[in-house]
Amino acid sequence: MVLSKTGGTYRVAIGRELIEAQLRGRLKNGPRRALVGDTVRTCEHSDGSVTIEEITPRTSVLKRRTPGKRRGTRAVAANLDQVVVVGAARDPRWDQRLIDRFVVVAEANELPATVVVNKADLADDAPELARPYRDAGYPTLITSVPKSLGLNDLAARLRDHVSLFTGPTGVGKSSLLNAVQPGLDLRTGTVSPRSRAGRHTTVAAEMYMLDGGGFVVDTPGLRDIRLWGIDPIEVANAFPEFGPFVDECRFDDCRHTAEPGCSITAAAEAGQIDMGRLESYRSLLQEAIDAGRQWASKGTG
Repeated sequence: MVLSKTGGTYRVAIGRELIEAQLRGRLKNGPRRALVGDTVRTCEHSDGSVTIEEITPRTSVLKRRTPGKRRGTRAVAANLDQVVVVGAARDPRWDQRLIDRFVVVAEANELPATVVVNKADLADDAPELARPYRDAGYPTLITSVPKSLGLNDLAARLRDHVSLFTGPTGVGKSSLLNAVQPGLDLRTGTVSPRSRAGRHTTVAAEMYMLDGGGFVVDTPGLRDIRLWGIDPIEVANAFPEFGPFVDECRFDDCRHTAEPGCSITAAAEAGQIDMGRLESYRSLLQEAIDAGRQWASKGTG
C-alpha cells in the first residue's frame, strides 16, 4: 500500500515493512498516477531498487477541487472506507458551514463521514456543536487531547478501517493522531493569535499504519474546499435529516430555498431541523449550481 509520495519516490508498506519505490516508466507517462492508499504490485531489481509495476483497481477515490484558480478536481487518496471530519470547539472557532463542506465532499465521494468536535476542554458547548450532525444520523465524537476525552472511542472507530482525517487548519488533527497512535510524532502547530486561524503543519497527504489495525490518512488543513464538480443532488444527500419531510413539500421539484409550501423550511422553523444546517445547505447548493454552470461553460480543465 502506498503511504506517501515525495518527489518521484513513493513510500510503500509491504506488511509491516516499509520500502521506497519509483514508478515504472510506462506508469509515469500514463493517465493513472499512484495515490496515497493505492495497493500496488512492486518488483525488486538486482541493484536493490524497487519499482511500482502495477496499480490495482480502486474501491474508492476521494477528490477535491484543484486548489487556487485552476479548474477541475484533484484526487487526494484511494481505497478509503470512511472520512473523519475534525473541527475545533474553540481556537479556531467552530465553523459549521465549513464542517458541512467536508461532509458534502465525503458524501459526494460515497464515503461515510464521522464528525469530531475536538478541543472540548476549551468549551462547554462541544456536545451542542455536535448535536446537528448526531440528529442527522452521522456518528459524532467529542474529543480533547489534554483531558484524554474520547480518544479510546476515536481509536475504536479507526481500527481495521482505512480512514481519511480532514478538516479546517489548526483544529488538532495531528495531535489527535499522535494521541491514538503513540510514537507517531506528527508535527503540530499553534493558532495564529491575530486571525485565530490555524497554521498548516501537515503539508501533504500521508498514510500511517495503526498498531490496532487499519490505516489513517492525515491531510493538510484545507482553507479552499469549494464544491467544484459536485452535483447539486449530492449536496442534498449530505443533509439526510431532510429526508422525512421532503415528500411533504408543495412542489415536487422544491429545492428548499424560497419556495412556498416548503416542508423543510417549516421543519427548521419548528425546530425539527437545525436552522444552521438548512442555511448551510442553501449556501452550498447555490455554490454547486454556480460551479456547475462554470463547469459546463469552460470545461473541466
